[in-house]
Amino acid sequence: MGIELKKLTILESLYLEKYNSFRPVYISERQPVNSIIWEEFYDSYYYRNDTYMMIVIKSRNRNCPMMPLCKIEDIKQVFQEIKYHWNQELHEPLNMYLMDSIYIEELKTIPGFTEEFDIVDDRDTYDYLYDADKLRTLSGKAYHKKKNHLNNFLKNYEGRYEYKTLNCSDIEEIQAFHDTWLDNREYEDRHGSMRMEENGIHRLFRNCGLIDCKLGGVYIDGKLEAYTIGSYAPEIQCAFIHIEKANINIPGLYNFINQQFLIHSFPDAKIVNREDDLGQEGLRKAKLSYQPIRLESKYHIYQKVTAVKSTS
Repeated sequence: MGIELKKLTILESLYLEKYNSFRPVYISERQPVNSIIWEEFYDSYYYRNDTYMMIVIKSRNRNCPMMPLCKIEDIKQVFQEIKYHWNQELHEPLNMYLMDSIYIEELKTIPGFTEEFDIVDDRDTYDYLYDADKLRTLSGKAYHKKKNHLNNFLKNYEGRYEYKTLNCSDIEEIQAFHDTWLDNREYEDRHGSMRMEENGIHRLFRNCGLIDCKLGGVYIDGKLEAYTIGSYAPEIQCAFIHIEKANINIPGLYNFINQQFLIHSFPDAKIVNREDDLGQEGLRKAKLSYQPIRLESKYHIYQKVTAVKSTS
């Protein structure tokens, strides 16, 4: 039996946790919460067996796999299986998205791979990785401005703010805040993704009790003014911050919730993944200002049509 795709569900997304243990993977797409939020945006399907799991997305009316999660020693075998299915059974070129550098370097060792596929280094999808302790303390010269913003917030709102760890019982309040934030968003929605993200967040909330994630919020004068959603990968000691929204009219609020969420929800994290910037200039500037320790690169590959014809 070949590869049979099925519609990605929330319960199937949770299987990603099993396959993440096969090798260290730091890209945000590995996390179930990420897949659940963006399922509508990508129109996601999946396939899994004992060796690997892959999410398949729609692109230009074609099914295109994202990087399969598998052991390093299985990468080439799994890739050849997927390539055979796309070329010989679907009679389509294989375009694969969002691969990390380890995966792409393994593919390059396949004879003829670089002649058969174009490799695209996609800067807009790079994830930003940070030193968790630095974000908790904001210590050092590089974080001087961030620390000042935080201290000004603490001074200006002394006695008025409260950080809370949230849970499923707070969902309606979070949803109401998110809708308000969306109407007053700071960044241009270049990809039409924010409404899709909102739908994904609502889907996440509707299934709150099933999903292993953390929620945090900041109240000012008893009103929710910021919230965040994250998840944790203990095998790589990495916290993933999937959602972070705050009232942009309250200076220093982003600094405060960023810090407090890590302190309260991810005290053991060594690394923080704050996902990509979608090519949005303002968001890129904001993420770079937090001094990432590295950018987790991602690649796409596109099979040349002439290569497909030669294998048919």
